[in-house]
Amino acid sequence: MAVKPDQPARGGLSGHRFDPFGNRASRDIRNTLSEAFVAAWQGAGVDYAAVADRLRRRHSQPVYRAYIARRLEAYRAAADDRRNLDDPSLLDEVIVLWNRGLFFEVHELLESHWHGARGVRREVLQTLIQAAAVYVHREADREPAAARLGRRVSARLNRLKPHLKAIANLDALARALVTPQSRPPILRGNKH
Repeated sequence: MAVKPDQPARGGLSGHRFDPFGNRASRDIRNTLSEAFVAAWQGAGVDYAAVADRLRRRHSQPVYRAYIARRLEAYRAAADDRRNLDDPSLLDEVIVLWNRGLFFEVHELLESHWHGARGVRREVLQTLIQAAAVYVHREADREPAAARLGRRVSARLNRLKPHLKAIANLDALARALVTPQSRPPILRGNKH
């Protein structure tokens, strides 16, 4: 397993890497912080920075603090990007979060819309949720899971292309999903 530069190798309490698939504290931090951010993003009046402060006090190990700091930086940048959009659609917002590397947050945002969706809209949302999940798996060095999911999602993206015209470089995404260890493409919006 490759160790990311800002994540120490597995070991004792202070030396483990941030692993939401294998470590409950990591999973709780990721889930709690992303839920707070998405709630704030959707205008629910949640202060995700205050949630982050509580998480830092409760989980003071360097690996957790570093994750929270990186997320807060990406959240602020995404909020700035969003402010530069005129009347953003859901897909515009997904593109902003995606391009900031906030794949779990893409999942959280879309899932709230997916639950009430029907028909092809539901399938489109599920496909985008799963595309983000490919990169959540890759971030955690879970390439076999990412590869399996990536193949299924890529095929669905190609089939759903007529319903995803808002993403100008959908083909690049479909290719990246089936290319092991690939970096996520920067998504480009396609305003009509």
